[in-house]
Amino acid sequence: MMNRIDTRSLRWLGVVAPLASWVAWVVLKLMIWQQPILFAATLVELLIITIGATLFAHWIATNLERGEAEAHRRSEHLEALRKAGLALTTELDIAKVLQQVVDQSRVLVEARYGALAVMGFDGQTIEQFYTSGLNPESHDRLIGAPLGAGLLGVLGREGEPMRIADITVDARSIGFPEGHPAMHTLVGVPIASKGKYYGNLYLTDKRVTLPSGGVVDGEFTQEDQELLTMFAIQAAIAVENAQLYRENQQIAVLRERERIGMDLHDGVIQSIYAIGLLLDDAGHRIDTAPEQTRDVIGAAITGLNEVIVDIRNYIQHLRPQRFQGRNIKQGLEALAQELRTDTLLSIELRVDEQAAIVCTARQADEFLHIAQEALTNIRKHAAARAVKLQFGFEEGLLQLSIQDDGVGMDPAQARRSPGNGLRNLRSRARALHGEFRLETALGAGARLMVTAPIEKRDA
Repeated sequence: MMNRIDTRSLRWLGVVAPLASWVAWVVLKLMIWQQPILFAATLVELLIITIGATLFAHWIATNLERGEAEAHRRSEHLEALRKAGLALTTELDIAKVLQQVVDQSRVLVEARYGALAVMGFDGQTIEQFYTSGLNPESHDRLIGAPLGAGLLGVLGREGEPMRIADITVDARSIGFPEGHPAMHTLVGVPIASKGKYYGNLYLTDKRVTLPSGGVVDGEFTQEDQELLTMFAIQAAIAVENAQLYRENQQIAVLRERERIGMDLHDGVIQSIYAIGLLLDDAGHRIDTAPEQTRDVIGAAITGLNEVIVDIRNYIQHLRPQRFQGRNIKQGLEALAQELRTDTLLSIELRVDEQAAIVCTARQADEFLHIAQEALTNIRKHAAARAVKLQFGFEEGLLQLSIQDDGVGMDPAQARRSPGNGLRNLRSRARALHGEFRLETALGAGARLMVTAPIEKRDA
């Protein structure tokens, strides 16, 4: 209402201002120059100035109103575009994003029907087809995705926006399948971002809302096409985000499987191996020392119960039962004692008290798994007689060092080893943001070192 009043005032001002100027001019001629006033000539001048001023004021006001209406319409379109784009960002499921794209685009340009064709790798074949505006009966009559042989295929081949006033008379159209609703006007744009092509967006049967509130059929405008093109860019970004989210979810699943597999190898499998040694020892003692055999079997049962708890904890991403509540010193002492019990190895353990204090629980888990894996490898393959196990500082970093006097191995073979053992050790060192080193030679034993920065403890 305020804009109308301003425009009306401008119309009046456009007439009154020239008339006031003309009257002032007539008065000046009469009073200063004392020129006589000719009634007929003056009346003609007044009539010409009034008509000219009225037409000019009307022209100015009409153009201002048109500009204001255009600015208001574009503002509404941009607001609708913004809302449509925001609606896409709230969804990460790829199928739901695609359906929202076609739904939002139909509202954006006031179309009766909408469709989104997801193209295959060849850019020609339609793999998926999403629709909007069709009633359930019409949608059910559609058999699979269209082949893209008619107008739907033109956009895929040319990759440029298109706008058609009447589909039925376009030479590129091949008609509609049986039961398909009749459609006339069409606008289509590709959905692409950063050189990646996702599909095509099609809108048909433009609906024009009259000032009275009624709705009639119309044609898509250049402005509709530009608006849809801008929306297609937002849609492409939303589709890309949804795809990245799905890929990240898949990567997270793979990483979780890798974590469980590594934990099982480093922890559970090693524990089961140790239990197997206990039962094997019990088999040799059962006839000669039945009481000791009973103790060994009891220890094996206890170990199996711990393994069951460990498996549950691994799946739930909790700390292993055998390391639960233990700091790095306690864990290394338990591993050293277990090795002494199961083998004839001489174990030398040195733990720096201050290093044990600053080592966080997360770091302790990783270091203890590394120690467990390394000691199991020594027991299985090194044929060693003595092991030195040390934990302390090295140039301001935490360091775990495990050295044996066994048969060692070829350094080149160690680097190329296909087994899980060394690979898991390197992976756990990376989890500590640290460094893994292995010094070994045939006949000269081996020394494993893992260094890691000191972590900040949670408050």
